[in-house]
Amino acid sequence: MEDFLRNDFTTHYALPVCTVANLTLVTDEPYFEIEDTKGEIALHTTVGQGTARFSNLANLTMTIVNYDKFVTSLPSDFRLGKKRCDIIVTCDADRYFVLGEIKNSHKIKRRGAKAQEQLLESLTALVAVPQISALIHGKAIKRCCYFNKQSSSSPAPINAVAAFNRLAGTVSSGLKMTHSGIEGLNFEYWEYLGGQTLTLTR
Repeated sequence: MEDFLRNDFTTHYALPVCTVANLTLVTDEPYFEIEDTKGEIALHTTVGQGTARFSNLANLTMTIVNYDKFVTSLPSDFRLGKKRCDIIVTCDADRYFVLGEIKNSHKIKRRGAKAQEQLLESLTALVAVPQISALIHGKAIKRCCYFNKQSSSSPAPINAVAAFNRLAGTVSSGLKMTHSGIEGLNFEYWEYLGGQTLTLTR
């Protein structure tokens, strides 16, 4: 995926070749979490250390690309004002293409609305590149995902926190939500809050 960004994305948008290093992490761990700290992404295999959580009992080889860092490295006249998500997660098999926005905020609804904008704008920019569009088309499962480490944003006077947390615990695999713009590009929109985990299967 990194090569598609460095070569095909930059060529399509008539940009200079990206020279920034350390864009990609690769793992086949049965469980991993991704954390985004000041523009750098890190992998963790201990529960609770990261924000975006993945169960990978199928031991798929997963590639995580720091899309935000890639776009930030591009010339200012291209990147300024452009919303972008944090990560792209793909696998060697023809299974997954996931865009992810990572947050750690109690303002779940507000951050979620912003994440949707970042995901949609990123997806739109990627599918406009023919080579990337072809890669995406070959994947069976295509998702835009909002990952938030927090599990509740209910204000104190509203006694809904416990119920919301029970829902987050019950629906451990995340919640599929409606988003016409994302769905119009043949992706699903999912939200993963608190300990909810994206389960990868063959």
